[in-house]
Amino acid sequence: MFRSARYQGGFSIDAVASCDFERLVPVTNAEVLERGGRKADPRLLGFLCQEVGIEGRFFCPPERNAFDLAKEAIERLLAQDPSLRTEAEFLIYCGISNPMPTVCHAALLAHELEFTSASCWDLKSGCSTAVLGLVQALEWFERGARRGVLVASETFSKFTNPEALELAATSGDGACAIALSATDAWRARGVVHGTNPTYFKSAYVPGKYPVDVERWRQSDYWFSFDAKPQAITAIGEAWVKSLADVLQVSELPGERVTHYVSHQIDAKKNRQFAKSGQVPDAAIYENFRRFGNMGCPTVLLNYQSRPLPTYAKGDVLLFHAVGGGISHAALCLERMR
Repeated sequence: MFRSARYQGGFSIDAVASCDFERLVPVTNAEVLERGGRKADPRLLGFLCQEVGIEGRFFCPPERNAFDLAKEAIERLLAQDPSLRTEAEFLIYCGISNPMPTVCHAALLAHELEFTSASCWDLKSGCSTAVLGLVQALEWFERGARRGVLVASETFSKFTNPEALELAATSGDGACAIALSATDAWRARGVVHGTNPTYFKSAYVPGKYPVDVERWRQSDYWFSFDAKPQAITAIGEAWVKSLADVLQVSELPGERVTHYVSHQIDAKKNRQFAKSGQVPDAAIYENFRRFGNMGCPTVLLNYQSRPLPTYAKGDVLLFHAVGGGISHAALCLERMR
């Protein structure tokens, strides 16, 4: 596991842009159940809405994919700040539902959107990938980079058996891009990342590429779930422990956190995880009810769920994510001025 507090500076998020959700397919809880061949049972609908905390999600249409959503998010980011084309020194693409597994999606995006100075790379680390991307951006800023772009995109609906409600009921699709810049107005107090590969197969797509057309089975290209009860327990423990770890590394009590931006898996559970670290209710960002679990873009869209705040000296911004794999990542920043 990686744990570090040796940072001189930090970064600011200067702009945020998502894909256009009006071009995706909105899906209600009742429609999710119908797609899975189940009747809209009022008790199950009530459980999803009241206990899990989800009312809707968005699915990518068949003719589009995760790369398309990422490109759209960056196009909307560039509309806010065209100078990123020439000034961004890196472009990081985060996601596991990549439509072209032999292509560096970041480099292809840079080519199609005419970035001129960006180093490009792709990251895959499950639902914690976007926070890992923030950690890597921080490392580049520590070594002299000034500006960069990070985009996260997933289309889990294309890899989900509609009858497998453990994922189908709560997952959605989406993409989000952010512009970052190095600054001494923030200082990174602590970073953690780790993986427990024991439960890697608790949620993964086993199909291989290139696709063997003669032996192709749809089930090979849907998420498969092994060791579910044990994995669910282990994931919950990883949420609690990784939050405790990043607070310890950062030498901050949870009560100091003013902005807690996490991946979203279940509205009630996410709030419980935050409270395990004594994070105040007012600090907790939430967007699960409208979007569900979109994989790694979720944490960035959760950040976008509130208007960009005016930060005060002493504010603490904490990004946190845990996902299947089991991988976790967290990054804690303090406002210095």
